Amino acid sequence: MKQISSTDNPVFKSIRRFTRSSRARRDEGKIILDGVHLVRAYRERFGAAGMVLIVKQSAVSHPEIAALAEGTASVTMTDALFARASPVQSPLGILALAPLPTVRAPSEDQGFAILLDGVQDPGNVGTILRTAAAAGARRADLSADCADPWSPKCLRAGMGAQFVLAVRQHESLARIARGLRATVLACTADAATSLFDVNLRGNIAFILGGEGAGICEEVMAAAKQSIRVPMRSGVESLNVGAAAAVCFYEWVRQIQR
Repeated sequence: MKQISSTDNPVFKSIRRFTRSSRARRDEGKIILDGVHLVRAYRERFGAAGMVLIVKQSAVSHPEIAALAEGTASVTMTDALFARASPVQSPLGILALAPLPTVRAPSEDQGFAILLDGVQDPGNVGTILRTAAAAGARRADLSADCADPWSPKCLRAGMGAQFVLAVRQHESLARIARGLRATVLACTADAATSLFDVNLRGNIAFILGGEGAGICEEVMAAAKQSIRVPMRSGVESLNVGAAAAVCFYEWVRQIQR
């Protein structure tokens, strides 16, 4: 493998650019994957075409990394430079520069849809996508002010969910919500109707808002009904990721009865 030891190297500069800038990722169609799991999940789904592995010099002989390097364009990077390039503080020793994938949503009679409005924490976005994929969601539509689902932090929290869900960001989430051929349910803390009293069979879409501002009025107007996760008195609210998990798996429970 060619070794990179200078910050002037184009690969180093690309990693820093795509790690930091959602616009660069979008405009140039590139993402950064960190860690064995994400690299392997991407390769299994999309192949290695267009991917470049960046391996920390001291990790070249790691068995999992060596296996991934076979058949994939690869370079090594000095440990000091790798630490500067990596989006995480204690990386195992592998990054990948890869084409931003496109996942097509299955037909609308499969799974459920989720709409995220203003969920700005990348860990929450990635966690919600991971839970949605596990529960059987088919698509995830995000407002433009959500955290970028293709950022390294979101990808790490999603653990490959972005590779199986059709994930899109939109300037107008309300327009997307109005165009869905689904029963659109807005999840809010103060709704009169409990999640457990709603029939979730059929084509369902869940709207989830950010923990501060919640769901905006325009998106809320596209919902057929507002629902809440029941909580004991004195508890103000759930984290949006936890609330999402309850909603998604109540859908699973109902369709499996």
